[in-house]
Formats: sequence, C-alpha cells, structure tokens
Amino acid sequence: MKSMYRNTVFAICMAFSLVGFSQEGNYRLFDYYEGYIVKGDGTKERGFIQYLDESDRYEKVVFKKTMDSKKEKFKVKDLSGYKVADTEYKSLEYEDVLFKGRNFLIVGKQGCINTYTMRKYDSEDRTWSGIVVLETEDRAVNYQKFALGFAKSFSEFLKDDAELSQKVRNGEKGYGILRMDQIIAEYNERCKS
Repeated sequence: MKSMYRNTVFAICMAFSLVGFSQEGNYRLFDYYEGYIVKGDGTKERGFIQYLDESDRYEKVVFKKTMDSKKEKFKVKDLSGYKVADTEYKSLEYEDVLFKGRNFLIVGKQGCINTYTMRKYDSEDRTWSGIVVLETEDRAVNYQKFALGFAKSFSEFLKDDAELSQKVRNGEKGYGILRMDQIIAEYNERCKS
C-alpha cells in the first residue's frame, strides 16, 4: 500500500514540478545574482540575492542592496517573497499532510488555483522528493493531502465550480488523481468565464 501511495504521489509531483524545476539555469551556488525581495507590506527592493543551496533557498534569503553593501539575512516569516536570477519564490503557509508548513515556494502556474513547487531532502531515504502546493483565494494545501480519499477531498477543494467538483466526486473518467494537473487547468480556464 505504501509503495502504491508513493508511486502515485511521485507521478503527480513529476507532472507539476517539471515547470518549476526547469526554471533553474546554470547558476553557481553562493554567487550573487540580480533580483529583489518583497517585504511584508508588499514593497519590492531590488538588489542582489545569493543563490543558495537547494536545501536552504526554501527557508532563507541572503540579500545585498549593492554588490559592495553588507549582506542581510531574511527568513520565511520576514518576507512575502523574492526573486533570484530567473526564479520567483513566494512565502506561503500551507496545510501539510500532518501539520501546517511555511516555506519559500517556487511560483508556478497562476490562475484561480495557483501552483507552487519545492523539493525536500529525505535524509532517511537519501533522496529528494518534490512537493506541490495548490493555492486558492482562501486556502493553500500540499497536494499530498488529496492522495487518500481524493474524490471527496479534492472535490471539496474545487467547490466553487459545482459542475467540475461533481465530476471529481463521482470519479468520472479523466477526473481522477493522476489527472490532477488537467483538472486544475480546466478549473482555471472555467473560472475566467
């Protein structure tokens, strides 16, 4: 059962995360690149951001106003987001599988449902795994929360579109867990109308 759950979650993660992770170019770790930080009040401050190791860039930011100025360090709670090189991050609190989490997440597709990605290192398995967070106007959720009881939990997440929500709840063909990215795309397209 655990193996099947992991394979399903991995397939979903790969579908969502390819966009987010393909943004990373050939940047050297710990070098500074042009970018900006977004403070809690929404003001942007341009400067230079240190390109941190992947295990750190979801939790902190090292910023300089100019290349010659003193570096400032910020944690997730200090900023609304930041951009380094060609990758934009948003500070987001989200429902995780057991608890709430808060990280800088890579901004993915934006719409009525926004998608964000990050990777986490599992020291026990010594592997990286992808995480996708889905955000609506009033809720942000790690996609893994939908894995068990998908039809019920995901249809509730889509409740603002009664017709689409019902298709997911009924388990209609093409509206299952492995098609979550297409369901979100359909939701975003329909909510524009």
